[in-house]
Amino acid sequence: MTVSLARRVRPVSLCLAALLLLLAACKDEAAPEPTPTLDLSGERVVVETSVSTAYYDVEGATTEAIFSFIERNGPTDGEGKRGSGLTSVTWGYEWQGMRSGDSCAIRSMTIRADIVVTLPRHANEAALDPAIRAHWQRYAEGVAAHEQRHVDIYRDGALKLKTLMQQIPALDSCGLLEGEIGRIWSEQQDSINRAQAAFHEEEALRLAAQRQPLAARIEQNRASLASLQSRIAALDQQLRSLRAEIDDLDKQIDDVDAQIEKVEDSNQPPADKQAQLVVLIQHRNALVTRHNAAVDDHNAALTQRDQLASQHAATLAETNQLVEDYNWAR
Repeated sequence: MTVSLARRVRPVSLCLAALLLLLAACKDEAAPEPTPTLDLSGERVVVETSVSTAYYDVEGATTEAIFSFIERNGPTDGEGKRGSGLTSVTWGYEWQGMRSGDSCAIRSMTIRADIVVTLPRHANEAALDPAIRAHWQRYAEGVAAHEQRHVDIYRDGALKLKTLMQQIPALDSCGLLEGEIGRIWSEQQDSINRAQAAFHEEEALRLAAQRQPLAARIEQNRASLASLQSRIAALDQQLRSLRAEIDDLDKQIDDVDAQIEKVEDSNQPPADKQAQLVVLIQHRNALVTRHNAAVDDHNAALTQRDQLASQHAATLAETNQLVEDYNWAR
């Protein structure tokens, strides 16, 4: 984020070159000396820049808490927009003129740019979880690099101002010269502000390009998670049905076992007893076959569910990490 606070200082003085008309001793031969030519050589315009850094403390131990704090307490620009970092500048210039006849030119000019950079600093970085701390350190470095680019744009703009002011020729009057200085100053300030805005647009595109693949993978993973959850839910329903079937078969087998025991303990003729036992045992064997098949189906479904649950857990962990990366890509 950047804000330019322009301060225009009018010329403090105009140094006027005295124009002396020397009269010759002989009236008929008297003639004025030619008007001295203004010397526009040498470095007449200098730039003075200063850069200072201020910090504000950020609180919060989680990604959400950290950015929530910054959104509430980060520095604001001249339009009231809040950001993670801020670069502001106070501009000013002073100049002195020189004149020869009606011509007027810059004798000397000092252009000043006092730049202040405001950066975030975590109030208790050492206490952060290692993963959060690594994210924070990369993020803080990114904010500092971003604001340094704003500083560079201001410095480049100041040097361009120097070149443009140095190139102003001698004009027909000091009023015209002052107007030309003001025009160039205003146009270059607009140019600097456009360069800062263009940088913000470039950064927005860069971050969008960085976030886009993360967002795509997050959406893919969320679709996979939804599919896995649906399949797990279906298996859970199947396991409940198989469990109920197995319990019912266990009960039927127990009932048949009770009947077999009752027949074996009865006083029926051996032939009748044998006939009943054959029927009961066949029935029991059929129930056991169904029971074992249901158990095999249950165990297979349970194995499949465990595999899907492991896949779901891994995908969820990956998605959470992608979300973290996405949230810190700003």
